[in-house]
Amino acid sequence: MRPGEAAGLKWADVRLQAAVHARYGYIVIRGGKSRNAKRNLRLTARAAEMLKARKSQTDSEWVFPGDSAAAPILGTSLDHQHAEVRTALRLPADFVIHSLRHTMLTRLGEAGAEAFAIMKIAGHSSVTVSQRYVHPTPEGMERAFERLENLNRAKFQEAEAEAKEAVGGSRVPAILTTAKKGRPSKSLQSIDTNSKGP
Repeated sequence: MRPGEAAGLKWADVRLQAAVHARYGYIVIRGGKSRNAKRNLRLTARAAEMLKARKSQTDSEWVFPGDSAAAPILGTSLDHQHAEVRTALRLPADFVIHSLRHTMLTRLGEAGAEAFAIMKIAGHSSVTVSQRYVHPTPEGMERAFERLENLNRAKFQEAEAEAKEAVGGSRVPAILTTAKKGRPSKSLQSIDTNSKGP
C-alpha cells in the first residue's frame, strides 16, 4: 500500500477475521492516488499479527494515529520518523519510505505473481507500471513451462476421460493436425485409449 493509504487507514477498514481468499483477513482501501486505488488487500500472517497487537493498544479510530488519537499521522511526521530510523541504521539516503512498497511489489514479482495481479494489489492504473516489478529469471521461466506442461497434461487427461464417457467405449475420435507441404491440415482419426504406448 502507498504511505498515504497507510496513514489514512481506519480500524473500520481492517478485517482481521479470515475470509474467502483472505486467510489472515484484509484491508479495505477506499480511495487514493487514482481510481484504481480502491481495492481490498489481503494480509500476510505477519501483518495480521502486527495489526492485532496494535489494535489492542489503542482507542483511536486510526490505525496509525498522529500526536493526537483524534487524527491520523501526517505524511511529514512519517517521513521524519523514517529518516531517524534510516540514520540510526546507517541506511543510504535514497532509502525513502516508498522503497518499502517497491520492495514488496518486487518480491511479489520474484514469487511468481503475474503483472496483472501486481497491478491489482498495487492499485496501479496500468499493467505497464506493474511490469517493472516482474523480472523473469531462467529458473522462473523454466518453472512456467513446467506449470504449462502439468496443466496441458491435466487438460488432456480430463478431455480424454470426458470423451471416453461420451462414447461409452475404448476408441475415441480425435482431430489430429498434420503438416502437408508446410501447411497444417486436420484429419479425423480414431485413438485406442486402452493402449499403453505414447
